[in-house]
Amino acid sequence: MPGNVRIYLAGLICSVFVAASTSAFALLTRSMVNKIFVDQNVTASWFVAAAVISVAIIKGLSTYFGVVFNGMLRRDVVTNYQTLQFRKLTSQSLMFLSNKHPSKQIAQVVLQAKAAADAFLTVTTTIVRDILTLLGLVCVMVFQEPMMSMFAALALPLIIISLSSITRKVREFSKAENELAGQVYSLGSEALEGIRTVKSYQLEDKTRTTFSKAVESMQERALKLERLAAFASPVMETLGGIIVGCFIVYASWQSLTNGKTPGEFMAFIMAFLFAYEPAKRLASVNVTLQRKLIQIGRMYELLDKKEPETTDAENAIVLDEIKGELEFENVKFGYKKNQPFLHGVSFKVSPGETIAIVGRSGSGKTTIINLILRLVSPNAGKIKLDGVNLNRIGFKQLRQAVSLVSQDVFLFENSIRENIRDGKPDATDEEIREAVRLANVEEFTKDLPDGLDTHIGPNATNLSGGQRQRIAIARAILKASPVIIFDEATSALDGESERMIINSQIKLSENRTLIIVAHRLSTIQAADRIILLDDGYVIANGTHDELEKSSDLYRSLFHLGETYGKQKSG
Repeated sequence: MPGNVRIYLAGLICSVFVAASTSAFALLTRSMVNKIFVDQNVTASWFVAAAVISVAIIKGLSTYFGVVFNGMLRRDVVTNYQTLQFRKLTSQSLMFLSNKHPSKQIAQVVLQAKAAADAFLTVTTTIVRDILTLLGLVCVMVFQEPMMSMFAALALPLIIISLSSITRKVREFSKAENELAGQVYSLGSEALEGIRTVKSYQLEDKTRTTFSKAVESMQERALKLERLAAFASPVMETLGGIIVGCFIVYASWQSLTNGKTPGEFMAFIMAFLFAYEPAKRLASVNVTLQRKLIQIGRMYELLDKKEPETTDAENAIVLDEIKGELEFENVKFGYKKNQPFLHGVSFKVSPGETIAIVGRSGSGKTTIINLILRLVSPNAGKIKLDGVNLNRIGFKQLRQAVSLVSQDVFLFENSIRENIRDGKPDATDEEIREAVRLANVEEFTKDLPDGLDTHIGPNATNLSGGQRQRIAIARAILKASPVIIFDEATSALDGESERMIINSQIKLSENRTLIIVAHRLSTIQAADRIILLDDGYVIANGTHDELEKSSDLYRSLFHLGETYGKQKSG
């Protein structure tokens, strides 16, 4: 921050020199006209020329360094705000993040940070420079022609009244433009992320048409906004022309009756003309700021949000050792108010026990996983880890204690080795090799030219679904958490790979708690107990043999999964 202050002060000094040199130019006009063209003093022309060159050099260098310092400030402001927003986004709850498309959120992070930088520089440098320049030139004008300076000042209320209505409309239009820009980012990203579906269903024309319409709507709104903002210029031009015209008449009268010199009039006119541009910028700066303030307002809505995902409870504790006992006590949860999704769910998992959670789609399996990870919090009831309420355990320790291997595998655009190492950043090569062996990753990496160092492309499209899942399983194994959740983790694997993973699960279960969510019965049968969910209720809890005898729903799911497994193996 001290470095930024020094940069800002340096830029401010440059603004002072720009303002002073501009006023000096206007004053030199008087000497140039009177001494050179009226008095025809050749000697004076050398001094005036030297003064003009000196002032020009000072103004040029001051302008250059001012731009450089402003660029440095802009970089720091943009970097700071983008980092703050991204940190805030990643600390928000899963429910908050799922309400808006990721590409739209990132677009807003980028655009809002730039808007903040533009507004900051406009207020702290442009306005300061233009005010100083204007004050210096007004002093020159008053010194040369007090009466005409007063007449020029009368135009100020007219300018303010004319631009105030423009400002209000610009703010309204800017809000709509930002919404449309976010929609364009979202549609474009969505089409590219789902390009396989787009091509397989021949939806190219549909997505192009939708995207084109969104772009056209945004551009139409932007054009209206530009026309509205540009209306400030003709207002200023007209008022400026009226003032210059009146001054020409006044100057002619003063020259004939009071013997005013041409140099005095030229100094006034030059000061007025020099003052015109900074005055116009200052008059329209509010219009420019309104466009940025909409985005800045949204940025601070995010920055002012609480951080549920990073703020531990005041009474948070650190467990010396986590054994892996999990317990749900009458847990109720709903994604929306007054719309419960889980209804008094209760069950207990002992340390080292393997349980399977099964049920039809929408029965609450994924919600239970999200609750264990504290991606969402229960509306009522308690979830305990080793007898301690989850909300009393720090996020860092909780997330370290639980590993997740899901059906929708996410891998970073990095090497296979580094994606596995994310489970344990300080892992040794031997530990990585063991995780690779247990997850059967080496079965396909041995045929790759770079082996584990093979680079994974965007969205891991150069790997099959089964290969991606095996990497994710290796990552979870390396993490060595006391609780591991497999959420349909073997759904994309062939029969042989699935058997290897099941064997790995059996080995892992010797000293870890395993929670398996699956449809394939080959996976479920390895569990010590099976919890059957339906419409947010636990309707059965027991071994495979017990549920097959007592539950019609389980039997139907079992036979459906058995058929699916045979088809998959075939």
